[in-house]
Amino acid sequence: MAAKTTIRKWGKRVLILLLLPVVLALLCVVAGGAIESTSNADCIVVPGAAVRRGRTPSDALRYRLEAALALYRNQRAPYIIVTGGGEGDYAEAEVMAEWLIARGVPPTAILRETKAATTRDSGINVAGLMRQHGFKTALVCSQWFHVARTRLCLEQEGLRTHAAPCGGNTLVREPMFVLREMAALPVYALRLDELR
Repeated sequence: MAAKTTIRKWGKRVLILLLLPVVLALLCVVAGGAIESTSNADCIVVPGAAVRRGRTPSDALRYRLEAALALYRNQRAPYIIVTGGGEGDYAEAEVMAEWLIARGVPPTAILRETKAATTRDSGINVAGLMRQHGFKTALVCSQWFHVARTRLCLEQEGLRTHAAPCGGNTLVREPMFVLREMAALPVYALRLDELR
């Protein structure tokens, strides 16, 4: 009987130790991206996402663009930086810029970063673009679960960021995306993603 009690005690302790990093990762993702900042910034950064046939933004990308457009119209920042490469004959950033221009954003208010293939690439490339234009602060506009990692990449490049999570309906695969971000955030924090 005493052995079973000891095993249960140790089992609970091990379970708590295993769950602690998971809970901490989730808290970091939520704290870094789920709460919208009221700050203004030099620019709005919109990371790329999938583009469908006919150069149509996916739902995830459209939600980001709609939120960025609202921020721009509310004068939260005078510029929008769209970032994302792509496969084939287009770059995500080009499709994003076309979408914004079609809705009244002046082409001169949009900066394009068309080479990034990862969130890290976007952070490095966008930081360079921001420095070229003298920008020091950014509103990061993406799904809440992706904002923290995007902010981290920009902040590791010496910039200040604020969360601007986009609205829209919940994405069907959102639980999977949240788990991915919980795993990716510590990897990016330690810059292990750059060891390839």
